[in-house]
Amino acid sequence: MPKQKTTIQTSKTLIMTILALFAVAAIAVWPAPHMRERTVSVRGECIAKVEKDRTAATLRIHTLSPDAGRSLRRAQTTYAEVTEFMRTIVDDSLELQTARFDSNERIRWDHQTQQEVHQGFETTIELAISSERREVIEDILARFSGTENVFPRGLSMYSSNKTLAPAIENCLKDAVRDAREKADAIARAGGARVGRMITAEFARHASPRGFQPAMRAMALGGGPVMMEDSGSVELFSTDTEISVTVSAMFGLK
Repeated sequence: MPKQKTTIQTSKTLIMTILALFAVAAIAVWPAPHMRERTVSVRGECIAKVEKDRTAATLRIHTLSPDAGRSLRRAQTTYAEVTEFMRTIVDDSLELQTARFDSNERIRWDHQTQQEVHQGFETTIELAISSERREVIEDILARFSGTENVFPRGLSMYSSNKTLAPAIENCLKDAVRDAREKADAIARAGGARVGRMITAEFARHASPRGFQPAMRAMALGGGPVMMEDSGSVELFSTDTEISVTVSAMFGLK
């Protein structure tokens, strides 16, 4: 009797194994729904230009003193003067952000004596400012032109996220429309019609966008404002160019 039970159990196990193998094979060879239909893969594109709606600049506060405390106090005093002036400006779009704040000992290597030379302590504070009104940024730069320890830099224009987001969304729709039109053309050439979109991927790019080097010197408020950045990039030259590419697969009827 035990031997008969063992034989029955072995037969059941063998049958279950065979059924499992058949199920796996059926799944492997049975194509997915979208693979059973004819498809066409295309790429849709859209290129557009977006207005640069914000002007930006950086005010760099830099002090050097024999001791760390004095260097820090001088920088903080100038920082307070700048921020206090900002509060007097009536502009809801004006944004101010402290991009850098550090204080370190400055050491120079003397090649003649082959020794380190202590030069003092330097403190650096960088304020990134931007506004939808170009004249506001110009007024700020003019106000602190020639101010001790204040150095304007990085004057530029750029497209804000508020402007870029809807433009990219509209460009994406145009890219999808372009992809479907290309798919329609291919389908008609083959005597078929385009059906549903099966898969789609998209990539986007915007350039230029960030802070750009500006002219080395500009006349603002009747006086020169020397810029630390070198280069000859035009401040108000071009719009921001955006591009969206869609890779899509459509079914054919």
